[in-house]
Amino acid sequence: MFLKLLTEEQKRGIAIDRDEPIFKAFFVANLRSLEDYAFNFVKDEHVAEDIASEIMWKMWHLGSDLMSIASIESYLTRAVKNKCLNYLRVQQALLVGHDELANYASSDYPSPEDALISTEKIRHIKQAIEALPPKTQQAFILVKDENHSYKEAANIMGISTKTIDRHIQIALQKLWDSIKFKK
Repeated sequence: MFLKLLTEEQKRGIAIDRDEPIFKAFFVANLRSLEDYAFNFVKDEHVAEDIASEIMWKMWHLGSDLMSIASIESYLTRAVKNKCLNYLRVQQALLVGHDELANYASSDYPSPEDALISTEKIRHIKQAIEALPPKTQQAFILVKDENHSYKEAANIMGISTKTIDRHIQIALQKLWDSIKFKK
């Protein structure tokens, strides 16, 4: 992966002068490379786009703290990699919960006990989703049930993709905690 290098003057322009045209040029020049890098981890174009965009915006919001970063390129690649790994960790945790439900649902002739357990687990998950705060619940349903990208969900809700990401993180943590304690 090759990122366009940021000169010290450009870095100062972004960090201290808050020069939006310099940031925009850097953003446009490097977004595709960061998306491709993220895609290598997450294997989903929409998620890769959301992660790369979020990391670039995070860089903008660092403000003067950006000056303390020796290599912006290393910072961006490390941040994208960490965000991807966190995303995959959350997805894996969700899959564990879904796999349990799928195992109950996939048996041809479930015993009455298995049917009751499956029904209770599904009911419990639905209750956990309904117990989420309204905006978090809406974001979760848009992204996880209706398969919208973070960007699409953000447009629908009129909020940023970073806020969508935060709502999804909150929802997944609460759902995971809820499932974990009910086993």
